[in-house]
Amino acid sequence: MLTAGLLEAGAECVGWVDTPGDHDGMFALVFPDVPVVAPDDLRAARPDLVVIASVPSLRADHATEWLGTGADVLVAKPAVVDDEQLGRVRGAVAASGRRWWVAYTEHFTSRAVVRADALVAGGRIGAVRHVLGLGPHRLGDSRPDWFYDPARSGPMLVDLASHQIHHAARLLGTTDLGVVAARTTPAPDRTHPEQVGELLLEGGTGSAYVRVDWLTPDGLESWGDVRLMITGETGTIEVRANTDPGGEPGADHLIVVDSGGIERIDCSGDELSWASTLIDDVGNGTEHLVTTAHCLAVTEVALDAARAVLSPRPAPRPDP
Repeated sequence: MLTAGLLEAGAECVGWVDTPGDHDGMFALVFPDVPVVAPDDLRAARPDLVVIASVPSLRADHATEWLGTGADVLVAKPAVVDDEQLGRVRGAVAASGRRWWVAYTEHFTSRAVVRADALVAGGRIGAVRHVLGLGPHRLGDSRPDWFYDPARSGPMLVDLASHQIHHAARLLGTTDLGVVAARTTPAPDRTHPEQVGELLLEGGTGSAYVRVDWLTPDGLESWGDVRLMITGETGTIEVRANTDPGGEPGADHLIVVDSGGIERIDCSGDELSWASTLIDDVGNGTEHLVTTAHCLAVTEVALDAARAVLSPRPAPRPDP
């Protein structure tokens, strides 16, 4: 998705490096004309931007290496799996002066979310008081071995919930979000250590609730019924990003309720500009798509949430 968007926007892919744990050469199947190259050859090509989608536990190593060569970096989520890795990325950003961006695809590649942002910025529903982000996913039967190893795949709230934390930060107007509560629950058969994740945040103009899971049923035509509900002082905006079960066909649905009534907006024809914006950012030294500071802060909040899950819970109160 990331490479395809950048190529369509006019970027040139000079090559790709096969890393351990990749999906059986899937990149080569999708982009047969892009050469696979050795790491040294790619370094010699001095790319302006490096897209990293290796095994999650390796992404920080790859990002710090490429930042050190003078390249900007775009990383699939989860961009890191623990605090130590985030610390090394921070150090590499500071030392290199380059940009480190996380690919929040549930925002950048969603026409309805982009339109919702514009409506909020235009004051359509007043100040945002609450954000509800739902990120269900289908587990499927083709996951690589590393997916089932938390040390390699990273915590659920750092992975799936990174999108929703990003939503909350930009809509509430702050990256200084406090984790009020967080928890995850495993699959009953223990096939995956974290099947459902929940997160409560506060900061900026309000608060946010996040739920992510691996429970999308096979009967849904999408990998997840992804929804974003934004509650403002004078109205609400609901994004039904991927699908609208029992409603209208297709994706990118937007429903606005305010003093004027109910408006349903079909965003499927809207233009997506994330890739062209990112290309301009790389060329001009700007950060119009998203800032490195924002990505670092959102990642830190996600790690805070994962740490809260691991913290001992207070013992239940005895019955009176």
